[in-house]
Amino acid sequence: MPVRASVSMTNNFGAVTDEIRHRLVQGENKAAERGVALSVDLSPWDQGTLAGAHTVDRATDPEQGAQVVVDTPYAARLHEHPEYNFSTDSNPNAQGKWVETAMLENKGELGDIIRTEVRRG
Repeated sequence: MPVRASVSMTNNFGAVTDEIRHRLVQGENKAAERGVALSVDLSPWDQGTLAGAHTVDRATDPEQGAQVVVDTPYAARLHEHPEYNFSTDSNPNAQGKWVETAMLENKGELGDIIRTEVRRG
């Protein structure tokens, strides 16, 4: 006579996945906040308008991702022209492509922020 066994499993993978996705979004938002600080340190300063215009467009899902936004009429023009002779009187680190440079030079730190948040659970 054969022996038969039935095995079934109840899981909550959906809940676990949702929690991980939530922590990933939190990590992306925290990394973007840090990215703002790093970007401002490299941005051109004159009257402070540009430096004060750095914000985070917060992520609500991991596919969207958080974004560092610099919202002034001239931000894109200055950012995309590193050949401009940026004054370093107010900020000795002033340069073009300051957001891109800040993110690339600190990608390890920003990745660590995200990883730390995801692993918290």
